[in-house]
Amino acid sequence: MNLTQQLRQTFIQEHPLEAARYVEELPAQSAGEMLHAMKPEHVAAFLEYCLPGPTADILKQYPLATSAAILSRLSARAARAVLRQYDPPTQTSLLDQVDPAISAHLRRSINLPDHTAGSLADPHVLSLPPDITVAQALQRVSQTIGQAIYYLYIIDHRTTLRGVILLKELLGAEPTLTLSSIMQQDVKVIPASANALDIVAHPAWAQYDSLPVIDQDHTFIGALRHRTLRQFLQSRSRDYQPAFLSDALLQLWEAYSLSGIGLMTALGDALTTTTPPVPAREEQETP
Repeated sequence: MNLTQQLRQTFIQEHPLEAARYVEELPAQSAGEMLHAMKPEHVAAFLEYCLPGPTADILKQYPLATSAAILSRLSARAARAVLRQYDPPTQTSLLDQVDPAISAHLRRSINLPDHTAGSLADPHVLSLPPDITVAQALQRVSQTIGQAIYYLYIIDHRTTLRGVILLKELLGAEPTLTLSSIMQQDVKVIPASANALDIVAHPAWAQYDSLPVIDQDHTFIGALRHRTLRQFLQSRSRDYQPAFLSDALLQLWEAYSLSGIGLMTALGDALTTTTPPVPAREEQETP
């Protein structure tokens, strides 16, 4: 290891959060090359401070076996968030090379039950850390425009949801301000365990076209879009047409989401009076 690499590794180990913010802004290939000389356990310790999206992009620069070795050294919380950035076949390939005990735990915890908010959420939406400036955030948005939606979700290095910023507000903000100073901290969320009835009845659809999904410890799972939910409800209605997914109720929900909270009571009544029994595995209390 040459002097430059030694200095870089020392800085990363002593100032991991500052280094993470720098590395997140690099192209994934450059970030992977910069970390290449470090041992897997040191890379894993550092990646704990990076957001899941950039971490997954960095791991893709390594051979699969090396990525698995690093992944197995991440905390379970970080590993779950990173794995959700991959498609199912790649998840399986990585987990096949991880220690069996760790792999078994991760396989159970990343697979969210069907028909819940967690399974419907998009984990690939752009998330941003709270300690970068507006100028830095706009740079990230420009580099990942395909992942940016109208709402930008702010998560810390533990993938805990901290706030939300509207894209138009970010565009108009003072470039030197930090995101933590302009984000809205009172965020309307959907629990990952919420079933179809809980999701449809959520009153925040009157205000938002996309809602963040979190698990029981406030870990950010992804964003559930209005159109994704509608597509899901329509597909299930065609399958077996239970009363709570009937065309009439879908139209009522659409009107509710466009017109505001005034229709919430009517929607709730419809759900209560027309819903058939839900199978036991989907009967979950919303936290």
